[in-house]
Amino acid sequence: MRSFRLLALCCLSLTLLAVLPAALPAQDAAPAAAKAEPAKTPDKPAAPEAKADAPKAPDAPAAEAGKETAKPADKPVDKAADKPAEKTPDKPAPKEADKPAAKPAEKQPAAKASDKAGEKNGEKAEADAPKDWQVLLSIHQESVVQQAARFKSMEELLPKNVRKFRSELSALEGKLDELGLIISLSGGNPWELRAVLGDFARLRRAVETLIAPSQESRDELDKIAARLDSLKEEFAKRLEDDPEQPIADAIGYYLRYVKSVRASLTGVRSTLEKELGPARELLAALDKAEEALRLKIPKAWKTYYFTASNELFSHKAWNDLETRFQHWAKSNASMLRSMTRGSDAVRAQAVGIRAALALAVLAVVSVIAIARLRRRIPGLYAPGKLRLVCLLAGSGLILHWAAAGAPLLLQEIGNILAEILLAAGLAVFSRYLAEASGAATPGAGNPLRGLWAMFSLGLLLQIADIPEPALTTLWMALLLVFLLATGRFLRRYAGPLRLFCRATPPLTMGLAVMAALGWQHLSVLVLAGWFLLLAAVQIGAGLSRIVTAWQARASQEGASALTRAMVSGLGFPLIFLSLFLLVLYWFSTELGGQELFMEAVGFTVTIGTVSVTLGRLALILTGFFVTRSTLFAVRSFIQDLPRLRPGIDPGVRDVLETTSLYVLWGLYILISLFLLGFSFTSLAVVAGGLSVGIGFGLQNIVNNFVAGLILLFGRSIQAGDTIQIDAIWGQVRKVNIRNTVVQTFDNATLFVPNSDLISGKLVNWTHRDPTVRREITIGVAYGSNTEQVRQILLDAVAGHEHVLKTPAPSVQFTNFGESSLDFKLLFWVDNVGVAVGTTSDIRFAIDRRFREVGIDIPFPQREVRIVAGASDPVQAAAGAAAD
Repeated sequence: MRSFRLLALCCLSLTLLAVLPAALPAQDAAPAAAKAEPAKTPDKPAAPEAKADAPKAPDAPAAEAGKETAKPADKPVDKAADKPAEKTPDKPAPKEADKPAAKPAEKQPAAKASDKAGEKNGEKAEADAPKDWQVLLSIHQESVVQQAARFKSMEELLPKNVRKFRSELSALEGKLDELGLIISLSGGNPWELRAVLGDFARLRRAVETLIAPSQESRDELDKIAARLDSLKEEFAKRLEDDPEQPIADAIGYYLRYVKSVRASLTGVRSTLEKELGPARELLAALDKAEEALRLKIPKAWKTYYFTASNELFSHKAWNDLETRFQHWAKSNASMLRSMTRGSDAVRAQAVGIRAALALAVLAVVSVIAIARLRRRIPGLYAPGKLRLVCLLAGSGLILHWAAAGAPLLLQEIGNILAEILLAAGLAVFSRYLAEASGAATPGAGNPLRGLWAMFSLGLLLQIADIPEPALTTLWMALLLVFLLATGRFLRRYAGPLRLFCRATPPLTMGLAVMAALGWQHLSVLVLAGWFLLLAAVQIGAGLSRIVTAWQARASQEGASALTRAMVSGLGFPLIFLSLFLLVLYWFSTELGGQELFMEAVGFTVTIGTVSVTLGRLALILTGFFVTRSTLFAVRSFIQDLPRLRPGIDPGVRDVLETTSLYVLWGLYILISLFLLGFSFTSLAVVAGGLSVGIGFGLQNIVNNFVAGLILLFGRSIQAGDTIQIDAIWGQVRKVNIRNTVVQTFDNATLFVPNSDLISGKLVNWTHRDPTVRREITIGVAYGSNTEQVRQILLDAVAGHEHVLKTPAPSVQFTNFGESSLDFKLLFWVDNVGVAVGTTSDIRFAIDRRFREVGIDIPFPQREVRIVAGASDPVQAAAGAAAD
């Protein structure tokens, strides 16, 4: 089909060959003829095909113009150039005159004479402009000659391409009619309609492939037309500059030539559009038929599964059973014969070759992959079963891929076999995970084996589409055989699916009754769904146990915090969410294909201004777990900052942790609101309502929230600081957005509103510096050696581990007291949290040293003297009491 895109170019070549003289393609032969016989050139007649269309010599003076202007430009001069154009009106157009301009590089015998004449006359300025025009005309002439040569080589392909295009288009139209006939004869069978829908897609691709070269040719024609229009405008503009007469004649000839080619190109494009018309009509009919089929398939599935059939108890249906079987056999035999002849046979053979090669590659790759996996994981459990899983799943995918290009019947068979193989891989993989995780005992039997067999037989019966009475009877018999063969095993199964397995026998009996009542297709669907549900549960349980075991040993093996966070947060939800979507996807394909799955995912429930879909809910749920896992990872990283940067302030960690918490959850909430359909206008209305609420009832909450932000980013208090609020001492445990948690030294937890910390009086004993100064006041008896006292006090603090060397401890002699010499010991403790204990230790040391050296610590004494002659105060008091 690639050659058909040259249709327009071939037609354009015919037009050019009719317009141009015969000498035009012979570009290289013209100079030789001019050299050999310069005077005979005007006498040669024009090519026969150019006589009718090519203008005469007066209309095409390009050669004469080039020769007249070649003299001052050091170019060869032809004798014929001295003849005026009006002297040869009746002669045929010479070959040299057919070219818009002579080549400026051609040398003739008169070149040297022309050079001398130019130098002698000094006409260099007058020769520049004609030379430029001659070069320009020559360049365009060469382009036209090249296109003419190209068109000439394509001319022979034109009839063949047209015939091939029409033949393929006719075949595609016949294929569309054939698909329409299949739809009418299918009787509403959704399996056949689904296969026809796939053929519609392939037919569409074939039509688009057929049309594509023609559309590209049309685009090329449009580009050529645009170029010709550009040249036409350029030369028309030059003609308006009133050039010399020979140049004006050459430009006029060139304009007429471009106009002629442009008209021919328009005709070719019209012909091309005419050829593309039927193809576009076929594509439109295909679109209409495909859209109608898409609307018909969901209704067909609904009728197929949810409409009861009473033919099992119909006497007429049993009497016509033989006739219906004969019709069924003839129909399938006809479809089989169609795959052995014509294009369907070629497609079937190609599908078989592709599938065989892909399966061979799969076998080799699976062996190599499992061998490498065993080398990387020495303790890999049951690599043979894992290889079987890869082979089954890979074979199913290969058959599904190959069936996409197969004929109708072969496509249905290939898709069913692919589905059976994928289900087998799912059953084996679920059992492999159960055994690898320790949830099931190896060799105890797979409870999904029998269900997979019934799943496969149900699909085969549906695709076979045998008459209803026979289908229902056979399906009921298979259900009863399955119940008798596996009922005892399923009831006694003790693995992770024991509850589901115990429910399988009564479910099977119910499905047999359902089939007897005419819902045989629905019973097949329910059993297939039950099989997929059990497989999904067994896979989920196995993966969950594996994730749990990995988490138990991840920290011991040194796994990164990010990895542990992502696995812990995303492992379980993503496992079950993926399995849910897998089951939903399978049910959707059974009930109408991938389009139904997309419709189910996009099904919208609108409540007011909120729009909820299943896909959006899944995204919101996934986003919740992703946000939680990301937050866990961020917290782990922040907690690990002291190891990475030992000098980091603990308050920075709290700020980062709190900020990341609110930022991540804030983003999640905004994205969730956007997915639920909230608009910015709605959010603005909500914000306005909140502002009113803040003004009335939420003022304290907002006040504490803003105060919390100020405390976090202002860092006036941080976790670990020792603060004093009035008479209460405590240590800050956490600064929240609403309040601050303080633990007192009596081990009481105090929740202080952030607004109180901002507006009230607060003492932070460890703000930016945990050190604190303490003092001990002590008095010694009069007569003590003050220097000795001073040295004892300094020695008492010098050996303590929490007393700082800088600033150095000091002793002050503060006062001569009433009964003692008063001293004050000043020292700095490295942390306020140990200040009380350090002060106590120092007091014990001072008392011990004073006792060792005999320094007394006096206590206040008072001496009372009774003046002579005064009455006894005791007797006076007793007498007063008696009176």
